Amino acid sequence: MLTGPGGQGKTRLARRLTDTLGWRGWVTGHLRSDLTDDPAPPDFTTLTTSLPLLLVVDYAETRPRLLRRLITHLHRSRHRVRVLLLARSDGQWRTGSLQAVPAVRDLLEEASVVPLAPLIPTSRSTRDRRHAFHRASQDLARLLPLLPTLPAHDWESLAAALRPPADLHDHRYDNVLTLQMTALVGLLQHGPRPVDAAPGTPPEGTLLKHEDRFWEASAKSPAYRLDLPAPTLGAAVAVAALCGAATKDEALHVITPLPGLPAHQTAPAANWLASLYPADGDRYWGSLQPDRVAEYHASRTLAEGNILLSALFDAAAPGQQAQLITVLARAAIAHYNVGRTTDSEQILHTMDTALDTTSLAYQAVLMATEALPYPSRITAPLALRLIGILARTNRQLVQDNPAAYEPDLAVSLSNLGVQLSIAGRGDEALTITEDAVEIYRRLAAGNPAAYETNLAASLVNLGVRLSEAGRRGEALTITEDAVEIYRRLAAGNQAAYELDLADSLSNLGVQLSKAGRRGQALTITEDAVEIYRRFAAGNPAAYETNLAASLVNLGGRLSEAGRRVEALTTMEDAVEIYRRLAAGNPAAYESDLAVSLSNLGVQLSIAGRGDEALTITEDAVEVRRRLAAGNPAAYEPDLAASLVNLGGRLSEAGRNGEGLTTMEDAVEIYRRLAAGNPAAYETNLARSLSNLGVQLSMAGRGDEALTITEDAVEIYRRLAVGDQAAYEPDLAVSLVNLGVQLSMAGRRGEALTITEDAVEIYRRLAAGNQAAYEPDLARSLSALALLLAARGELPRALRATEEAVELYRRHVETLPSYSPRFHTMLDLQADLLERLGREKEAEAVRRWLRKDLLPPDSHN
Repeated sequence: MLTGPGGQGKTRLARRLTDTLGWRGWVTGHLRSDLTDDPAPPDFTTLTTSLPLLLVVDYAETRPRLLRRLITHLHRSRHRVRVLLLARSDGQWRTGSLQAVPAVRDLLEEASVVPLAPLIPTSRSTRDRRHAFHRASQDLARLLPLLPTLPAHDWESLAAALRPPADLHDHRYDNVLTLQMTALVGLLQHGPRPVDAAPGTPPEGTLLKHEDRFWEASAKSPAYRLDLPAPTLGAAVAVAALCGAATKDEALHVITPLPGLPAHQTAPAANWLASLYPADGDRYWGSLQPDRVAEYHASRTLAEGNILLSALFDAAAPGQQAQLITVLARAAIAHYNVGRTTDSEQILHTMDTALDTTSLAYQAVLMATEALPYPSRITAPLALRLIGILARTNRQLVQDNPAAYEPDLAVSLSNLGVQLSIAGRGDEALTITEDAVEIYRRLAAGNPAAYETNLAASLVNLGVRLSEAGRRGEALTITEDAVEIYRRLAAGNQAAYELDLADSLSNLGVQLSKAGRRGQALTITEDAVEIYRRFAAGNPAAYETNLAASLVNLGGRLSEAGRRVEALTTMEDAVEIYRRLAAGNPAAYESDLAVSLSNLGVQLSIAGRGDEALTITEDAVEVRRRLAAGNPAAYEPDLAASLVNLGGRLSEAGRNGEGLTTMEDAVEIYRRLAAGNPAAYETNLARSLSNLGVQLSMAGRGDEALTITEDAVEIYRRLAVGDQAAYEPDLAVSLVNLGVQLSMAGRRGEALTITEDAVEIYRRLAAGNQAAYEPDLARSLSALALLLAARGELPRALRATEEAVELYRRHVETLPSYSPRFHTMLDLQADLLERLGREKEAEAVRRWLRKDLLPPDSHN
């Protein structure tokens, strides 16, 4: 399968392949575009041949059931054949069973997915793009004289003089169609008949102004005599692009409601559109091409009010309704990905409003849902709406015929759970996913071969939903069940199930980490990454998304294990991948980029690279603020997490006022979230409160700092009673902070007791994992030494500094951010030695400090 955005060159490349193999004796061809998911399948026996066969299926995501019927036929024919699928994106349309037989399902799941990379990526010299621009200009110049609507002109001389745009290095020119359209616009606008186009008009917009002339001239020709204003003609072209038409009746139905089209000109207008852009096969209407231009035109016509969308939905047949939704969704994504966010939002709002007053056919919803890209934050609300319709309809159908419709209901419920979670509606997502699992358990019990895979996938989803709800123990158990199934399946068919196994292992690593079983979490996550690395090595473009997600998880697990240098490198690798993906498709990947940036900021801070950490974290917050502004329920928790990190980075940079304000914003969000769902958000609230206490103390607001930190400790103590392994590390952090606040409030006896509790916890944790917890033990010992010194318990204070210094000494070379704390302890140690009359040893320590050397091992 070849995937890529519109205009990336998928169809062009496939046509070259069919031509090349045709010259070598193959039978090659493209499956007709007029063949759809119609209940009545076509006669595939015409594909029978004794020669090698290559069949290309374009727009595969829009006809998944036809695809399965085709592959079933080819599989049964036992003839050697190659099938190339072309699609905008991968998704459920390929991986879902859709009631296909297991062999066909396996063939689709095992298909090699190859995202079509940019023809000339930004990593190459701009000179290469300039060469491509000039070549496109010259080739187009040789073709323009063939257009009868253009006056004679020396196009080739114009092409030779045409200068490429100054921003040719921009990511939007990764798309070869954009580059070629820009070249064509340059020729036409410098030719004999330019059009009025405002600066900054996209090339699609300028080309359509030229196309307007063609529409007007052809409509007024003797064959049609359509005396219609230009906006009406443009709207008619948009209707054909939005809906298409298999028959003349379908065409007449959707063109009749067009504003400004007199009844007596409806039939001539339908005929005009049929001849304007001839269709493939037996379809009545074709469409304006390329698709990107058609989608742009349809969306702009809709925005200008020249089409009544609700009337169009009502008039459309099921297949037309599905196409209408698909085209507008693609247009919304295209607008967003090039920065036209207002246009994108307007399209989706208009469609949402129209769907409030129209009734969609079940088949239309089914086809449109399967064709929507995933992931795509931009179309997620639309996907939620459509999948909700499917789930409700399937529930009704199950009432009459459970055996026939329960599998469809389970699929729609599982998908609905994912979409509800994306929308931030966690409680509903959990309930819906539990329903899906219940159905799949029943189906798999009766037919394991057919449904065990679906059961495992739904269990993974349920584990995530339970974890989001704060039910971590259940989440872990459920995810372990999923991994057990996938391990067994992968043992029997590695090629088909190893990627699913990797997904489940990655999720299991997260659940184990939350349960405090960090050693196992690291091992499991490393297993997942090893699988993804192997797949990505053979096909980077297809699997780097999975790899990047698993690297983010691995970075977290390595950091928990104290392997912070590896954690930093791993997180940098993840960010590098997500930056590249988000540059080309922000609608799909900017949220993941924000996650990886936020985590990278933490690792950079630990490594002592404060300036970089601050910049990276600010980038993460900027993305998440924008996402949360559009959908608070879905993205506010992520924003709050990034604000906590940013508050820390600002404080480290000496910008304490901004750090405090930022942390207060984070706490405000978490208080609101935890009030509605304590199980899910209490942990985050406690962490933000503990950090806010530090910020308030630095601002001289000691009483508030103490109260806030006591609140954090109270939450952590309660949580740790129920799950010591999971919450003790966080409890220890908050106890150290509380000890400092109590000391500053003059309550040194309480401060000492609290800090000794923290030291006791860290000693126990460090005994099990030195690399992860020794730096924290050193910090708690430092706080203890300061308290003991203030109370005049000098020998105990000195012993605490000696232990803290030894621990810092082990780690400061690899973690430079610990250097200030290390030096503070050395300074205190020298002071204590001097006060105890051990002047020579005190001077030796100070000498080390002046030279900024590491002191020798304490055993020496």
